[in-house]
Amino acid sequence: MDRGGPFPRHCIRQRLSLKTKPLNLVKLSKELETQDRIQIVHQTLRHISKIYSMNLGSATWARDQVENLQLLLDRQLGELEECVRKPGSEHKMRRNSAIHNYFRKLEKFLKQEKFSECAWEIVRTQTRARLQQLLFIIAQISRRN
Repeated sequence: MDRGGPFPRHCIRQRLSLKTKPLNLVKLSKELETQDRIQIVHQTLRHISKIYSMNLGSATWARDQVENLQLLLDRQLGELEECVRKPGSEHKMRRNSAIHNYFRKLEKFLKQEKFSECAWEIVRTQTRARLQQLLFIIAQISRRN
């Protein structure tokens, strides 16, 4: 999925039209129990999976790499389903709504920009950053167990 190159220069101006602050998943997961961190990982992967099943027509990435990403996400989500419990507290719901709202804005941005190449590149950088944050959270979970 990663094209391997830097962010396209001709897309820099368009990046400003994404009206959302980056989501800090590490901060969201701070001081949480393992189960709640797993919930954050699950919800984030579910949203990323949903985005990458949208109209990829203008994306310039190799199709096989996108398909591999989608397969990996599906497999991880399947494994996480067994670990996730239903959200219970209001506190958790707030965290989940922060994740939901962030990804809703990314989807809205893609639609407003008519799934352009630049819109996809901007979303790619956003989702890549969230995946890197998830790696950190998963490492924290592994250290606790």
